Amino acid sequence: MGVKERIAYLRGLIDGSGFCADDPQAKSAWDSLLAICSDLADKVEMLEAGQAETEEYLEAIDCDLADLEDVLFGLDDDTYDGDIVEMICPECNEEIFFEEDFLYDSDVEIACPSCGAVVYATGDCAGKAHTNGASLEDIEDEEDDDM
Repeated sequence: MGVKERIAYLRGLIDGSGFCADDPQAKSAWDSLLAICSDLADKVEMLEAGQAETEEYLEAIDCDLADLEDVLFGLDDDTYDGDIVEMICPECNEEIFFEEDFLYDSDVEIACPSCGAVVYATGDCAGKAHTNGASLEDIEDEEDDDM
């Protein structure tokens, strides 16, 4: 039951039960309170409609902005100029892909997006990594095996 229906139901209960029938001031106060509630319900409906319209408009702007970025920068989401490294998570056997540049950065920790296990760590991160974290040599050996 919506807010307006609940207000109408309450108004019917008050009118039908004779609640405050002997006191005109109490009846007037309840009528005023219910009128305020009805006005508030109308305002909430208007706000919800406006919010839905704004969300739709923002989605359209986001799509247009993505198209503009593609035109200006000549990039697609699927386009990457560098090499991609593929690994298998030792915990869940899920394929993991990341940019090769991460292999040569210091203090990098790459975790499996599925299970969260650390699959590669360098620098200070290597000391914190789980025992299943791969080293640069392991990855290079794995890449050689793939060729």
